Amino acid sequence: MQLNIKNTFVLFLLCGFTSSVTSNEVQSPYSATITRDIFGVPHVHGATDADAAFGLAYAQADDDIKNILSTIDLASANSGLKSGRDGATTDYLIKALGISELVEARYEEDLSLEVQAVLEGFVAGLNYWLSLNLNNETKDYYPVNKVDLVASFAIQNIFFAQIDSAIKDLMNMPKEISTAELDKGGESLKVASLVAGSNAFALNSNKTTDGKTRLIINSHQPLDGPVAWYEAHISSDEGWNMMGGLFPGSPFVFVGFNENLGWGMTVNKPDLTDAFKLQINPDNDNQYLLDGKWEDFETKNIKLPTKLLGPIRWTFNREAKYTKHGLVLETDSGSYALKLAGMNDIRQADQWFRMNKAQNKEEWIDAMKMRAIISFNAVYADKEDNIMLLHNTAGPIRNEAYDWTLPVDGTKSELIWDQITPFDEIPLLVNPNSGWIVSANQDPFRVSAITDNLKRSDYSKTLGIETKMTNRAYRVIEIFDNNKKFNEQDLLDAKFDNQYSTESRSVKYLKNILETEYEDEELKDAQKILNAWDLKTDYNNRSAALGVCILQEEWRAFMNGIDALDSKKMFEDCIDQIKDSFDRVDPLWSEVNFLMRGDLALPIQGGPDTLRAVYGRPQDDGTLKAVAGDGLVVSLAWDSVGNQESRSIHQYGSATQDSTSKHYNDQAKLFVDEQMKPTFFNKTELKNNTESVITVPFNK
Repeated sequence: MQLNIKNTFVLFLLCGFTSSVTSNEVQSPYSATITRDIFGVPHVHGATDADAAFGLAYAQADDDIKNILSTIDLASANSGLKSGRDGATTDYLIKALGISELVEARYEEDLSLEVQAVLEGFVAGLNYWLSLNLNNETKDYYPVNKVDLVASFAIQNIFFAQIDSAIKDLMNMPKEISTAELDKGGESLKVASLVAGSNAFALNSNKTTDGKTRLIINSHQPLDGPVAWYEAHISSDEGWNMMGGLFPGSPFVFVGFNENLGWGMTVNKPDLTDAFKLQINPDNDNQYLLDGKWEDFETKNIKLPTKLLGPIRWTFNREAKYTKHGLVLETDSGSYALKLAGMNDIRQADQWFRMNKAQNKEEWIDAMKMRAIISFNAVYADKEDNIMLLHNTAGPIRNEAYDWTLPVDGTKSELIWDQITPFDEIPLLVNPNSGWIVSANQDPFRVSAITDNLKRSDYSKTLGIETKMTNRAYRVIEIFDNNKKFNEQDLLDAKFDNQYSTESRSVKYLKNILETEYEDEELKDAQKILNAWDLKTDYNNRSAALGVCILQEEWRAFMNGIDALDSKKMFEDCIDQIKDSFDRVDPLWSEVNFLMRGDLALPIQGGPDTLRAVYGRPQDDGTLKAVAGDGLVVSLAWDSVGNQESRSIHQYGSATQDSTSKHYNDQAKLFVDEQMKPTFFNKTELKNNTESVITVPFNK
């Protein structure tokens, strides 16, 4: 059943550690050094991988405890106590699927000893930090347990398999995102669904002026909250040496690099969830038909503690029903059972760790063959001049005779799949002759030169591989599909491109406006402004405010799977909105679009679904505040003998919560100026650019 994906590249939590506490300080067997560079980015080192994880947890907690604790609420199914009925809905899904019970039952059996050690070292580091900082906001979370951490990876699979969207589809629930939700910024999971986009580009020596292999990593996320990027470097004497982006509460880097290789990820939309239409016994509504026999539903009572008003709390009881297919959903149109890929797999932590420690293409591919991470496009490059794109999916082997985009017959057990498609039957493009690969959430059969692309006909139609093309995809192909060779600045210019393609869905949405003959003078003047638009969103552009106002609503509709409003109506509404705020319809884009952080309000180029992706929320004065899109950007290169270069930039800085820290927004100006900073991944460079060094625990 094909579903809309929610770019929540989603939330990863913490695990358990039991120890005696003396004067609130945990006595820990771990030890790590946390070196912060001149931008405050933590470079964490330990003798063992578990030591390094301990230090990473401590550093994260210092920078971002608020968002770490919010992820604990999600994984422990306590969202209802924090956000009321909306949170309770998520809690029900997590509890009904029995995620915590699954983790408790399979933790020791399914996870490698190495990963168990890392997870338990990480939670020890978090609990050590909490032991030193117990207060009214943190005491209820102490001690964090390992079940929550591993459960969070399973929750990732739920959201990216889109079982929540399947429920909405079957219940005919609206998917529109309200202004109130946007106002919550990165703290709202729903906001993430508006930015299910990312960019990643890889070039090998065939496409670069200097023969270097280059990679741009640029995953789009909310700019604040528990799924905003956090930059860190983790290393150990056991060979772990990874730097890049992770989410608060994660022991592993999700997009980034080590000495030998790197990868970026973009959201894809394989078909990972199916609905089975059930036939209920007319004489006993606790039975369903399967292979000609009436089967009893399994049932479970779900307790949902929920905040109502102020201090008032109430525990709701909800019965969950199950068939041999999966969880039952009862709707006005009948009863359905939902089955999703990866629903019984808790090995995501093992796969992330193996990816982090891979030293070459073969080891990285072996990690991807685990299939515990069930989705995402991965764009890869390494020092051996290899580049590749994997359209990763753990989609099941389905009967080709059925249309799996619709609910299928739930009375036939033969349709209940239990195996995933083999790795060699999902799209993997390696070292195209053109020397370039791009991913911007598009059709995976249009990611390189036409002569190099894979063929859709070679893959099962039941995988549900998407066909969409974003504006970013059209633009990046227009930039690379030629004989030009690129240096680093050329590649960064492509990444920061802020233009709409004439081929894009977005620009075609404007066609009715441009072709209409208006009689009203105000509409005529505004039409001239729009007609003069060069489709760029640069600082001095006087057409971008009107153009983006119209197009951002089309983007929201596209991301939420609903019909866009009539473009001519949007045109008229946008004229009124802009004129009310700026006394003219053509203000400079630099007067409208801003990155805001603390006391800073910096004009920024870019817009919705441009390669310089900026998703803005309207303010009372008519300006736009960037709430999602471009965040952490990494530029990586290796020369012909394997020497590595790396630079990065974050939208704000390393101190995500402490507004008194100089690192709260010290990267913001570089970010809006489209400049990069050194990563100081190299030990010598780090030594010469160190701001502070501590060793934890302090009693060692």
